[in-house]
Amino acid sequence: MRILVLSDTHIPSRTDHLPGEVIDALESSPDLILHAGDLVTAELIGFLSEYAPLKAVCGNMDPEDLRCTLPRLRELDCEGVSVAVMHGDGLKEDDFPGALIRHFPGADIVVSGHTHRPHLLNVDGTWIFNPGSPTDPRGGASASFGWIDLSGDTCRFALETFDG
Repeated sequence: MRILVLSDTHIPSRTDHLPGEVIDALESSPDLILHAGDLVTAELIGFLSEYAPLKAVCGNMDPEDLRCTLPRLRELDCEGVSVAVMHGDGLKEDDFPGALIRHFPGADIVVSGHTHRPHLLNVDGTWIFNPGSPTDPRGGASASFGWIDLSGDTCRFALETFDG
C-alpha cells in the first residue's frame, strides 16, 4: 500500500494551487491520501479525492465548514498497521511527540502537521511523521510532502522536498 501524506496546504490562503510536484505524486496513483489538516478549502477535498481515497483531519486554520465535516483525530487500519492522524495544534512543542503518542496509544504510525516542518522519529516503537508543507514551509525547511509504503511487515517513509 502506497500512501501519499500531505499537510498544511493552505489553499487558497498561501497559494491558489498545489505545486507540480504534488500533482505528479497524485498522478502516480497512490492507494490512499492522508491529509493532516489546514486544507483551508473544501474544494481541495474534492480535488484530492479524484486521485485516491482521501482521509483527512481538520486543522486550526480550517474554516467552520471543514471543522464540522472533518474529524480532529482519525485512526485507520492500513493493511494491519495502525495509522493515526492529528493536525497537532494545541500541543506544546517541547512535548509534541509524547502528546501525539498519548492521544493514540498503541498506534504504529502517527501522522501530524501544524509545524510546517518535516520530521520523522521513532518513540518507543511508534513512528511520528510530519510531511511538512508543500506550499508554506517554515523554519528553513524546503517545501515537502511524504510517502508511507506498507508491504507485509515492512514500513518505509520517504520525504519529497523541492523548491517551493
